[in-house]
Amino acid sequence: MAISVTGGTIADQILFFVGRRYSERVFARFPGVAERVPRVQALIRRWDVLAIIVARFLYGLRFAAPIVIGGCGIPLWRLALLDLLGGVIWAFVVAGLGYFAGEAIQLWASRLDLSYVLFLMALALIAGTVWNVIRSRGR
Repeated sequence: MAISVTGGTIADQILFFVGRRYSERVFARFPGVAERVPRVQALIRRWDVLAIIVARFLYGLRFAAPIVIGGCGIPLWRLALLDLLGGVIWAFVVAGLGYFAGEAIQLWASRLDLSYVLFLMALALIAGTVWNVIRSRGR
């Protein structure tokens, strides 16, 4: 848990500094994003506590959000404190979900015969292989 919190917080701090220093250059490379940035930054300035904590949970925006937040000019101590809090919440949520999902799967799998488990594993392996072959041919 401590490693995930530390690693995520350090990565976010680096991206915050990138956003603080180079946000204009980063956004200039993506014109579609650049036109939305002022509106997003206004929302972040208004809801900064929620934005900084929740940014970690936004799939697909995990690396973009700290750059945008860094360009908002929020004080560094506030960013660091809220990001650390978000990291702790995120680590506990992800670890808890993983633990309970593992317990549920273990309970479910213990009710099955070993041959069914092996069959399901083989089926998943075959389905994944077929999926990758189809995707590679489409490129």
